[in-house]
Amino acid sequence: MGIVSRAFSSYRKSKQLRKLQLAISPRNQSVADLASHVRASVASGVNPRDQALVEYLDLCERDAPVAQVMTEYQLSRADLKNIYIELMANGLGQWIKGHYAALSTIAYYEPLLYCAESTKRGQSRLETFHALLSYWEGRVPQGGLLGSLNDPA
Repeated sequence: MGIVSRAFSSYRKSKQLRKLQLAISPRNQSVADLASHVRASVASGVNPRDQALVEYLDLCERDAPVAQVMTEYQLSRADLKNIYIELMANGLGQWIKGHYAALSTIAYYEPLLYCAESTKRGQSRLETFHALLSYWEGRVPQGGLLGSLNDPA
């Protein structure tokens, strides 16, 4: 795949991920918006956020670098969903620089690899969450997450 082709593919993936992230966790949602969403889901029996999450996980699994991490660390689709939920519950359930951090972590190679490798090495979950938060805030440069595993803490 050529440079232009890779760039277009990356742009297209990012655009799809963002659209789905906004469907799963809309920015600046009020309590009234949330209540309206719940009422509509109950009335229709269909939860659009759940459907968007299914599509999101499909997109993650189709991405070759993410699939590579999943294979190497024996991660299933359920594992991706559990990682997302755990990240969301521990501070990464927020919009940072255009990314919903908990979702973006499972959709991109470096943060997913870091998450899997930090677990394998027995790093504390708190350290992992902090490093990922720093990454999404831009305080850890792209390519710097794995290096932080080797640094004596």
